[in-house]
Amino acid sequence: MRGENFIYFATVSGFFIGVIFSILNELSIDSFLFATIMITLVFYLVALSSVAFYIKYVDVKKVVYLNKKEIDTILDSQIKELEKKEDFIIESYEFIKKIEQEELEIFKKSKR
Repeated sequence: MRGENFIYFATVSGFFIGVIFSILNELSIDSFLFATIMITLVFYLVALSSVAFYIKYVDVKKVVYLNKKEIDTILDSQIKELEKKEDFIIESYEFIKKIEQEELEIFKKSKR
């Protein structure tokens, strides 16, 4: 998750938590707005400081990036295998359906 997105998420979460807290405490309008703004501000500052410390202390060079071409080749081979299995299942279903039709015809002939 990008740092900006984390800050946005924490700020919005803080706002809603502030609104819920203010509603549960049955505050007046002035106190309601003040409490909501203060709780939102606290969440914003905590998120901002945690992102700043994360960026400062985490070495970006150690982050592992995925090789898109390698992943695409693996996914393509898995898709081909799934298509083969799907074709086998369809052929098996058609074979079973054919056998059942033959058995039904034999059963109808034997009743006569």
